[in-house]
Amino acid sequence: MTAYNCWIAYESDRGLQSRITQGHFGDEGEFYIPISGLPVPPGNNPAWPWILRQWCKNNEIKFVDEGLIVTAKVKKHQIEDFIQCVYARDPFYFEPAKMLTWKGRAYLANRLTDLRAFVAQELNPRLWYEIKADEF
Repeated sequence: MTAYNCWIAYESDRGLQSRITQGHFGDEGEFYIPISGLPVPPGNNPAWPWILRQWCKNNEIKFVDEGLIVTAKVKKHQIEDFIQCVYARDPFYFEPAKMLTWKGRAYLANRLTDLRAFVAQELNPRLWYEIKADEF
């Protein structure tokens, strides 16, 4: 069975790396970094590499395609645009009556909210980041 992943790499952001190392994004020893794995994309196409390629082509963003891994070098505002492009029209994330829940929690919507807040508050608009997607 094929598995797909998408995440934001932050190697250029030493300040964020330091805060992560110091445990700023964890509770009781467990890390929670929303950019380490984006929520499952809406719709019938969970193939993150395909989604990232299409977004890059539509927005004239240069990307490196290594077959199973696709990498786009982007700024913070482009990450916000990518998130908006992937999730904005899906009711599972934005319409409370249609949100998927587990034990009373809207787990997908909550993960997306965490991701959007993390990007808005923690990423530096002057630095370059990478959106990476793979399949294995």
